[in-house]
Amino acid sequence: MKELVLQPSFYKEFECIGGKCVNNCCHYKWNIDFTKEEFKNVKRKIHTEEFKEIFDDAFVYDKEKGKFLVKFDEDNRCKFLNENGLCSMYKEVGPENMSQVCKIFPRKGLHYMRDYEYYLSPGCEEVVRILTEEENGIKLEYVEKEITSTEKQGADIWSAVIADERPILYYYNDIKKLLFGVLQNREYNFGERMVVLGIAMKKIFDMEKDGQVDDIPQYVENFINDFNDEKNEEIYNKLFEKVNRNGQKRAMQMLSYIGGIGDEKIDKKVFERIDYKRVTDFKQYNQEERKYIAEINREYNNEKYAEAIADFEEFLKGKEHWIENVILEGYLYVRAPFFVRGGIWSNYIAMAMIYSIFLFYLTCYLEKDSTKEDFMYIVSKLGRFTFHNDKFFEYLENILKENESKTLAHMAVLVL
Repeated sequence: MKELVLQPSFYKEFECIGGKCVNNCCHYKWNIDFTKEEFKNVKRKIHTEEFKEIFDDAFVYDKEKGKFLVKFDEDNRCKFLNENGLCSMYKEVGPENMSQVCKIFPRKGLHYMRDYEYYLSPGCEEVVRILTEEENGIKLEYVEKEITSTEKQGADIWSAVIADERPILYYYNDIKKLLFGVLQNREYNFGERMVVLGIAMKKIFDMEKDGQVDDIPQYVENFINDFNDEKNEEIYNKLFEKVNRNGQKRAMQMLSYIGGIGDEKIDKKVFERIDYKRVTDFKQYNQEERKYIAEINREYNNEKYAEAIADFEEFLKGKEHWIENVILEGYLYVRAPFFVRGGIWSNYIAMAMIYSIFLFYLTCYLEKDSTKEDFMYIVSKLGRFTFHNDKFFEYLENILKENESKTLAHMAVLVL
């Protein structure tokens, strides 16, 4: 039976490139889990001693999740990844017997009310390549097609029952229109668009609090029309006049909150580029806790950071749509602004922080003569750290509990 599916126009273009992928999705030490049924099914179908030997030492059981997690070797490669960058399990038991995680990535689906929608993750290098070639931006389209059982099983479900508990979910498509209407307006740079999006998100947050969610569709339509009206350009430009754009506060917040994305090669290059130093100073002894209280000082070279910003701006000339497409597709993939616990404003702060991480790392990693392949590599790494990282989402939620009152002015410093 065919279903009506909403998806990006380039969705059908994606095809896994397997061993040709530099940043293979089986390489990075993230969670690849098998249910008990999936694990037993593969075990029953093993037919070679060589694979059995790999299989017997490839898993650790997570009691809390009730799943088997694939181990990674000392090079952060999945135990089933062979020397050619291909999956030995795929060869041994066939694609139909792989884990749901392996079968669905980089796709992600949502069954929203009656319809399905699917997006592609910027955590996949090949997806990033496709996004760099969409010069006219991301376009969504409805198509009628058969959905595989794997795609259906991998889709989250937002039904009327769930929306009744939080009525703003009935206006998910309207908020999606807002993302497109603001984040694809190329009269402004992407950071400026993020600030304008924050204005709308704050208003929608207040509307939800005041029980005015039925007014969201009209508000979104009016807001997009006003923002895209060139007569209002001067008004919006005044919003950015007093914001310090040197990026120093963004850098310090990223270094304080994130500290690194856990990739030794990337973190090393970024930190060396700006002479980042993390100095721990044990100031005084706490008698009650019987330990010294540590004060952490973070320092970096402002001049080198300014040079990195200038190099990145040079690199990005004529390619500004690369960042636009990557960030927007990432937001769609996680269903922003509904991907972390908390209200719309908390989710906007999370969105701003994710963009800020991308901006800081791209700035400090890429150079003026970097290639598209360099961009694809760093973005796919950042995509996995931000859009595929349960621990990062939990960390974000903890930060948001303390900082939900952060102002739009503070967010502007992060994204501009």
